[in-house]
Amino acid sequence: MAAKLRELVSKNKTRYTDGNFDLDLTYICNNVIAMGFPAQSLESVYRNDMESVVKFLDQKHPHHYKVYNLCSERNYDTSKFYNRVAHYPFDDHNPPKIELIKPFCNDVERWLMEDKDNVAVIHCKAGKGRTGVMICALLLHQGKCKTAEEAMEKYGEKRTRDGKGVTIPSQRRYVQYYGEIIRSKLNYEMVPLLLQRVQLETVPMISNGSCTPYFVVYQQKVKVHTSEVVKGIKRGERIIEFDIPTTVPVCGDVKVEFFHKTSMLDKKSLFHFWFNTFFVVHPVTELGRPGSGTCNTETVPLANGSEELVMGLNKDALDKANKDKTNKLYSPNLKIRLYFTRGNEGDMDKRSPNHEDNLSPCGSSNDLLEMESSESEEEPCEDWPCEDGTITLV
Repeated sequence: MAAKLRELVSKNKTRYTDGNFDLDLTYICNNVIAMGFPAQSLESVYRNDMESVVKFLDQKHPHHYKVYNLCSERNYDTSKFYNRVAHYPFDDHNPPKIELIKPFCNDVERWLMEDKDNVAVIHCKAGKGRTGVMICALLLHQGKCKTAEEAMEKYGEKRTRDGKGVTIPSQRRYVQYYGEIIRSKLNYEMVPLLLQRVQLETVPMISNGSCTPYFVVYQQKVKVHTSEVVKGIKRGERIIEFDIPTTVPVCGDVKVEFFHKTSMLDKKSLFHFWFNTFFVVHPVTELGRPGSGTCNTETVPLANGSEELVMGLNKDALDKANKDKTNKLYSPNLKIRLYFTRGNEGDMDKRSPNHEDNLSPCGSSNDLLEMESSESEEEPCEDWPCEDGTITLV
């Protein structure tokens, strides 16, 4: 019965099975393992049993394995793995902070280079999305794959039976980001931008063929802007323009989530996406296939001598909307455009704390529930961590 449950939970993931073990665990390379969460108590009935995982690793790689936990939502007694555990946490269904990726890759690389027999065991909860992002980044970091697309394809082929490894567009985008850093030898830095306006092209067919949309901008899990609610839109309208009376300063990793206002007190999450401002200025040069989560960025000269940066995301680059394969809710021509001008460090201090939309912690009211509920519908950080699982600056 337990074996059947584990098989159901694993879905299309490739399991490790022999006469002694049946685990949600896959060798991506001979020294890199992806696996599901090592669970205890009741959860071990349908996930990897902690004791079985320890037994497997002790038999196959005695004294030569190190475990990397990517879960922000849970932990375990690291002594089970002889305290050879590093914690690089980020939230389920989301990409990591861009600054988290290189320290993780450096950590794994150091461990693997210490001894030719060493292996890295990497997991999140399901052992697919978050695990895939970091393993793909590692493959790029080590030079085992030349492009983000190649890394994600290799991971998908190894980890799953259907080749679908990293599927969430924002997570794929961050693999592309790291691939661009490696390929173009970029030195990542925080780039402040000013969000001027947003366009939604084609109207989502949510309520009788129409929609009452608005969007929220989050940075560091803090709500920094809520747009106006646009009412009276009909299905035939092609472009919805969201004007922003006061420009919104953004810098680093940014989440934008669109909602449909169903009533005075209720709303429905439509879709969301993550991006990093550095890659608006330094766009990814790798050409991704359709569905790869790629953003398109162009620079438009302005009359005053400055320039406007325009980032466009098609339907397949939007988390949740990309799952609408039959175009029931969203046109195949759905597109979001964000218009920016360059900012400076001082702009980040100009948000007025008296404005109801500004500097509102997303966990202070219903915003955290909005974020969690929208993520939980999908398939299955904060600073720079060091090896012992604590957070520090490296």
